[in-house]
Amino acid sequence: MQTINDTIQTSLFRHLRVSVVISEMVNHKVNQFKNKFTAITGQIKEKFDQVDQVFSLQNSGSLVAKFQRGDKQPLLKSADFQAVYSLANISKNKTNGYFDPFDGGRYTPSDLIKSWAVDQVFNQYLRPLVELPVAGIMLEADGVIQTAVATSSAFHWPVLVHDSFKGEGLLEKYQLTGGGIVTVNAKTSKRPQSPIKQLTIISERVSEATIWAIAGLNAGTAKFLRLINQKHLSGILIDRALGVIEFESGKLAQKQVF
Repeated sequence: MQTINDTIQTSLFRHLRVSVVISEMVNHKVNQFKNKFTAITGQIKEKFDQVDQVFSLQNSGSLVAKFQRGDKQPLLKSADFQAVYSLANISKNKTNGYFDPFDGGRYTPSDLIKSWAVDQVFNQYLRPLVELPVAGIMLEADGVIQTAVATSSAFHWPVLVHDSFKGEGLLEKYQLTGGGIVTVNAKTSKRPQSPIKQLTIISERVSEATIWAIAGLNAGTAKFLRLINQKHLSGILIDRALGVIEFESGKLAQKQVF
């Protein structure tokens, strides 16, 4: 197998990399695919930059900034704005209000925008490529990871989750054959009061994983453990008092750090 990587510079992400694994492809076909892949990553950059223009909280001319000032036109004229706004409402209800992009009455979807954009780009540009000899594709964007693997392939993406507070200590090594994984840190997410220090969620889409990861930090361990069971969530967390707790499809287990 051969891996092709491309790092993309965008205004939306500090670090973005797309990796493709291909198998049994003759040299001239590999070169043709690399040219196609380069063209696709160019389109991905354009899409992410476009999303940043629409949703940037730092740009006073963005649609989010206009909406925050009371202008309702973004809801009427932008399909992307409508999609994120609808997802924000659905997510607040689904998480019992623990994911709340309307906190304090001000629409601030910063936790949702990047992962929603990853979903859109991955489904539009990358997922259609996953068919042998393309065994798998992975998009990594500021710690948000989305993967896909060809149904007829035995390939999997190894994803390591470490304890970001200790800077060491392997919590888990996941073998992903599709789906998204998101890890959030209470300190860097500006939720230092949460009893959950770090939380990783695995889901079909990174937007779904992000929603539950932020909801978990906001809910705290006791309430979130109940949500894990009710919503059949999968992932791993570090509680300040209880230590490491792993969960799969809603079932909990204590775990030792490697």
